[in-house]
Amino acid sequence: MPRCRFAYSQRLLLLLLVCPAGFCPAIYGWSADGHRIVAQIAETHLDPRAAAAVQQILGPDRHLADISSRADDMRNEQKETAPWHFVNIPIGASAFNRALYCPANQCVVGAVERFRDQLKARSSLRASYEALYNVVHFIGDLHQPLHGGDRGDQGGNDLEVEFLGKPTNLHRVWDSGILEALDRDWEYWARKLGKISRVNTSAWSRGTVVDWAMESHDLSRDVVYRFEQPSSGSAVLGKAYLRRGSPVVQQQLAKAGIRLAYVLNEVYK
Repeated sequence: MPRCRFAYSQRLLLLLLVCPAGFCPAIYGWSADGHRIVAQIAETHLDPRAAAAVQQILGPDRHLADISSRADDMRNEQKETAPWHFVNIPIGASAFNRALYCPANQCVVGAVERFRDQLKARSSLRASYEALYNVVHFIGDLHQPLHGGDRGDQGGNDLEVEFLGKPTNLHRVWDSGILEALDRDWEYWARKLGKISRVNTSAWSRGTVVDWAMESHDLSRDVVYRFEQPSSGSAVLGKAYLRRGSPVVQQQLAKAGIRLAYVLNEVYK
């Protein structure tokens, strides 16, 4: 499937539909290490046919982790891709309304579906490579809770907090802060979460992209925003918040890895 090329006026219209006042913040889902963890878990769960197809696209001695953050790297060159990294589902919503939350499919749900279908088309090697690095990245983004739940604060970017004694914002806490506080490298987490995920492979390899987005939305409502917010100043998030958030981060990274493998295995079965 060829990449869509929107005229300037069309791109502007899409941004106005998706981003309040035409503004999309620099929202990133997981740190680069988080995306590497997802990619590495997925690679260990690929069927032989899918593994061979992926290796043909990547070339020798390259891995999914090597391309897992390319979609972030391309954002400065491709401004129109900004809405593809998240979906604004209001915290109070109980169901997914595509027309409202993902107009013209310009959200992370639409991006995963679009690039998955581009991979299925198996056209040129270049198109397959583009589709692959986008699928790898956006399935990771889809599982970051603040890329699903919308509370009117730009995915937590506008909500200043103090996390473990340091000033930051809520989005950054969930992108990288919790993982960094656990003080292990990404390869450690890929191995550990890869083992955990094997037990849950069947259960997690179900549902649709929309289902997975709603899981993230529910976690943002039930876990991410569950803290006392003062009338003024920054909320203080300490060790209790870390203990509550850490299992969620680990499970979401593991789920993302299993589901990425599931999508690739289905594409190349």
